[in-house]
Amino acid sequence: WFFTKTIINWDAIAQATHNQYRVVSVRPYVDKKGLLPEGLSLTLQILYDDFDYGIDKQGIPRENNIFQTFDVTVFNKNHNVKKGDFISLIGFDAEHSFAIGFEMLLRFKDLKVLQPSKSNA
Repeated sequence: WFFTKTIINWDAIAQATHNQYRVVSVRPYVDKKGLLPEGLSLTLQILYDDFDYGIDKQGIPRENNIFQTFDVTVFNKNHNVKKGDFISLIGFDAEHSFAIGFEMLLRFKDLKVLQPSKSNA
């Protein structure tokens, strides 16, 4: 594993999900080794998913990821983000993001709080 690298195609994920998420939980982030900046750990809910996942072996369309949750770290703690806010993620940090099995540890430089639209309020 020292000689392999997993590539996370954040651009494709952001495009399929419209880069808009609902905050499910927020907690402070501090790197245990002290190498990475402090920030926020967020659990986010996917609101949109336009990706075509194809069909399974029985010919049934595979489900999308709408309403699924995932965790991210944002290396900026200067936001007053709270549960229920809608956000967009900015500055994917590929160097510090990685995957273990099917679990992705995604890290970003910043976020933007969005105004809720009538369709996702």
